[in-house]
Amino acid sequence: MLLAASCTKDFVEINTNPNQLSEVRPEYLFNTSVYQTLNASCGAIKKIALDNYVQYNYGQTNQFGRYGDVPTTNSSYFKNFYNYALLPLHLIVEKAGNDPQYANRINIVRIWQAYVFSQVTAIWGPIPMSCALTGETSVPYDSEPQIYKSLLDELKECAAAIDPEGDRFSNDPVFQANGKSDLEKWVKFANSLRLRLAVRICNADPVLAAEHISELLADEDKLMTSNADNCIIKWGDNEGTRNYYYDYFIVQTSNSDKANAAGEGFLMHTAPYSDPRLPKFFSPCTSAKMPEGFHWAPWWGTPKTDHAPVSGLLDSANPHSGTPATSYSVMLDSYFDMSYAQTIMSYAELCLLKCEAVYLGLATGSQNAAKYYSDGIKASMAQFGVTDNAAIEEYLSTDGIEWATCSDLERTEEGEAYYMDYLGLSSGAIKDTEEDPVYHQIIMQQYIAMFNQAIDAWTLIRRSQVLDLPPHYQPETGYGAVNAGSADVEFAYIPQRFVYPSTELQDNSEEVNKAIDTYLAGADKLNTRLWWAKPQLVNKKLQELVEKYK
Repeated sequence: MLLAASCTKDFVEINTNPNQLSEVRPEYLFNTSVYQTLNASCGAIKKIALDNYVQYNYGQTNQFGRYGDVPTTNSSYFKNFYNYALLPLHLIVEKAGNDPQYANRINIVRIWQAYVFSQVTAIWGPIPMSCALTGETSVPYDSEPQIYKSLLDELKECAAAIDPEGDRFSNDPVFQANGKSDLEKWVKFANSLRLRLAVRICNADPVLAAEHISELLADEDKLMTSNADNCIIKWGDNEGTRNYYYDYFIVQTSNSDKANAAGEGFLMHTAPYSDPRLPKFFSPCTSAKMPEGFHWAPWWGTPKTDHAPVSGLLDSANPHSGTPATSYSVMLDSYFDMSYAQTIMSYAELCLLKCEAVYLGLATGSQNAAKYYSDGIKASMAQFGVTDNAAIEEYLSTDGIEWATCSDLERTEEGEAYYMDYLGLSSGAIKDTEEDPVYHQIIMQQYIAMFNQAIDAWTLIRRSQVLDLPPHYQPETGYGAVNAGSADVEFAYIPQRFVYPSTELQDNSEEVNKAIDTYLAGADKLNTRLWWAKPQLVNKKLQELVEKYK
C-alpha cells in the first residue's frame, strides 16, 4: 500500500519542524507525495468539479459543478498540490539532490514532480514553477510556453540519466519490481508523459512539439509497450490513505447521491456503438424510470440538468425530472473500493497519442496511424477487462469506429437522434460534414480510454474541441461563473480553467496579478482559454435555437 501510518506521522513532523528533515528517509517523503498527488487530483476536485466537466458520470454538486467557483474550495485544491504533493518532492531534491548515492531516485522524483506540475498547469494555466516552494513570500509565475518547454526538457533529461544498474527506491509506490523501483518502467513513463505533453501543445507550438515527438517515435521501445507498463497507483487501506470515493460513497452514509450516475454525454459516445467496455464502467439500468423502449437500454444516463435551454423544447414529459441518481446506470462498486487502483497514464492512451501525432504529420513512427488506432482500442479493451474477441472485432468494424468511417445515421428510424442527447441538441456521431471526421474518431477513442481520468479527459476536450458534449442548461450565474452576470443566457460550455485561488490573490497578489495581466490578457476567468487549447466548439444548433426563442 502507498503509505504506512508512520509516513504520515513523519511528514507532519517535517511540516512543523524542518530541522527534523535529516531524520526522515526520502522513501517516506516520496510515498507521501504520491499519495497526496492522488488525493489532490483524484479526490474532492474530481468528484465536485471535474466529473461534472467531462461527463463520464454525474452526481450531486456545488457551484463548481454548475460552472462557477468556490474560492475557499479552490484554494484548498491549490494547496493540496503545492503544500502536500509537491513540497515533499522539493525537500528530497533539496536534501539529496547532489548525493550520487541518490542519483536515480532524484531522477524519479523529478519525473514525478514534472507529472504533478503538468496537472497543475492543466488546471490553472500559468503557475509558479521555477521559483516555487522556496519559502519566499512573493513567488513569480511562469508562462505556459516556459512551463512546457521546461517540463519537456526535464523529462528528456531524467529519462536519459537513469542508470539501469543504479540506486532504487525501496517499496516504490508507482513502479515496483522485487520490492524496489522498476527503472525501465520509470524511463518509459517519463518518455510517454513527454509524448503526452508534446501532443498537448502541438496547436500552440508545432515546431517544439514535433521536435520531441520525432525523437520519441524514433525509439518506441523506450515508450510504454504494453498494458504491463501502465502507470497505475493504488490508494491505501487505512482511514488516512484510502480512496476518496470510498469515503464519499461508502462511509459517509448521509450523502444523498449514493451512486455516481452514468453521464449522458459519455453514453452518447459509447452506447450507440455497442461499446463492449460499458459493462466495465456501469451497471445496467433496471429502473422503471427509464423510458419504455429506450434506444440505448440497458444503458441510461443523466444529463447535466433536467432543464431545457428554451421553454417548449420538450414535446413530452421530461423523463429526467425528479429522477434520483440511483435510477440510472451507475458506476460499478469496484470504483469505490477502499484501495482502488487509479490510472495515471495507460498504454492505450500512448497508442492513440502516437496515432494522433502521425495522423497530424508531426512525426513518422513504426506503424501507420490506422494501426496505432486499432492497437489503442484493443489495449483499452484489455485494460478494462474485455475478453470477448468477437465483440471487440465487431466493435472495430462498426461505422464510426472503424478507421476512416462515419457513423451510420440511418442505423435506426431515429436517424441522427439515435446518437444524440435527450434534447436532440448534442451528438456523439462521426459525420462526413465535419472538418476532419478521422481526427474526431481519434479523440473520441482517447476520451473513452481515459475513463475516470478526469483532469486528463478535461485537457483532451479543451485541446481538441471536437467532442460535442452537452452544455450545462442551468449553469451558475454568480460565484465567478463562466457566464457570470448573464442570467439571460441559459447554457454554459465547460470551463476552460480554474480561476486563481483567493489565497494566491491575497498572499501573492503582486505576482499573480502580474501573471494575469501578462499571460492571460487581464482575464482571470473560468472561460479564459489556455495557451494550448483550441477555440471553444460552438453548438450551432443550440445557438440557432436560443436566437430563435429570444
